Amino acid sequence: MDYELIENITAADIAIRVRANSLNELFIKGGIALMSEMLDDVSSIKKIHTRSGILEGTDISILYFEFLNELLFFRDAESLLLVPAEVRISETEGIYSCSYILTGETIYRERHKFKVEVKAVTLHNLKVYESNGMFIAETVLDV
Repeated sequence: MDYELIENITAADIAIRVRANSLNELFIKGGIALMSEMLDDVSSIKKIHTRSGILEGTDISILYFEFLNELLFFRDAESLLLVPAEVRISETEGIYSCSYILTGETIYRERHKFKVEVKAVTLHNLKVYESNGMFIAETVLDV
């Protein structure tokens, strides 16, 4: 497991902490952590469909928040379970850009066993920061 649950942040929701060597890896691991909290087995998602996009913003924490919510958007709008295949984060003159490719498939309830329904990624205690050469993201998921 490439993430950990954070205790004592919230009683009713799920708080997770992800660590990575780069921002690109952090976003990928964050997306997989989100899906891992929803599903018993993320590896049950077949890579059939692809979605791509670009998000921009001046705050890396908000960009992370928006990226994770993209996964929930595709789940709700298109009934797709997607995981990050590729993420590229860049920064130019204070503007962060996140280009992503997500892969996955349509939800099949008989194969995809859900643990909880994550309604949204929240702004509560949201943090993306660097410490000792590692990038860290802390996020609360509304369940």
